[in-house]
Amino acid sequence: MGPERIFFQLVMAGGGKVGVVIFFSISAWFFLDKEQTIKSNLKRVWIMERELLFWSLILVTFYLVFDRADLSMKLMVKSVMSLSMGVWWYATAYAIFLALLPFLAKGLKALGREYHLALAATVLVIWELTSFIPGMIGINDGFFGFIYLFILISAYKWYMEPFTTRQVWLMIGTGLVFPVVHLRLHNIVATRARHGNIYHRRLAVARHHSRLRHVPAV
Repeated sequence: MGPERIFFQLVMAGGGKVGVVIFFSISAWFFLDKEQTIKSNLKRVWIMERELLFWSLILVTFYLVFDRADLSMKLMVKSVMSLSMGVWWYATAYAIFLALLPFLAKGLKALGREYHLALAATVLVIWELTSFIPGMIGINDGFFGFIYLFILISAYKWYMEPFTTRQVWLMIGTGLVFPVVHLRLHNIVATRARHGNIYHRRLAVARHHSRLRHVPAV
């Protein structure tokens, strides 16, 4: 694992994920300040649909004029209903989260402090720690990731004391170390898998040649 790969994974690829988490966390934080209703959140989804339709049509028009070869009929149809067709994963996942938010907020509030904190600890262990083990389950993109973040953010805002500066820096440091360990483990597993495949291919070739040598001449 060279420094270039580490830089790409942590800075280039990881930077986008960090930005998504920050943007969503800010939204979720303010959602917790007031009661969420079904009507208000469906209205937010409808506004998103209209805005995405506007920008999708702008992009389709641009490609029709300047780059028609890269614009397929399937993409044109999907652009008309970009939110429901999942053209941009973040917008679709966020819309699903908004539709579920009133029920999610009321359900978490009904759990109470003890069970809510226990739930937050459980999902943190299941999806955060196991996500650093290659081949294990993990949350990446999608509305399940937003629900996971909302559980943690609401538990912190409702029931926990604010983090100190030392705790914040400790979490940042831990967050920088774990991805490096994850990449290292992933590369080890991938390297061994490649070597195993090469070994099995060579063994199969050797067996094939051995059978050919034992075929009697006609």
